[in-house]
Amino acid sequence: MHLTDEQLNEYLDNETNEREQIELHLHSCNECNARFSDLQNLFLELDSLPDLQLTRDLSTRFATKGQLTLQLPHWLTLTVFAQAALALIALIISIPFITTYIPQIDVASLTSPLFEIQSLWNTWLDSLSTLQLPTIPELPIPVLEMSSLLLALAGIFVIWIFGNGLLLRNQIR
Repeated sequence: MHLTDEQLNEYLDNETNEREQIELHLHSCNECNARFSDLQNLFLELDSLPDLQLTRDLSTRFATKGQLTLQLPHWLTLTVFAQAALALIALIISIPFITTYIPQIDVASLTSPLFEIQSLWNTWLDSLSTLQLPTIPELPIPVLEMSSLLLALAGIFVIWIFGNGLLLRNQIR
């Protein structure tokens, strides 16, 4: 069994309690001895490199600013839930208005795939009802026009962007 890189590093740093065992192994194993020599040479080369001054101090960027919190801030959690609720409300409210105000968009080519999906859904629900499970009530699946769906998605997108703007503005403060 060979020495691990961790054992060799600890031996070089004088941080091991197994110095005698490692030295015995290094004398008897050529492979580990070669790895140890390579590691020693690497550290010697690194020590011989000149110290360079940085043009900017980067330590403040990576210094920890105290204890890390494991939980999201309360305002952030509320903002996310409010954002999701507003998006859902906007979607529900916008569907009837979209279907009445934008009738000129032709979506006839997309209705047949939607009807196929609806029939597959109904077939799946029918096959579930043949099982010995409690009955599942069939929910009506509304057929939406593509224009109403696109407008609803646009409304959700606008609300989502607005919510993210609020979220980022609160984060910067």
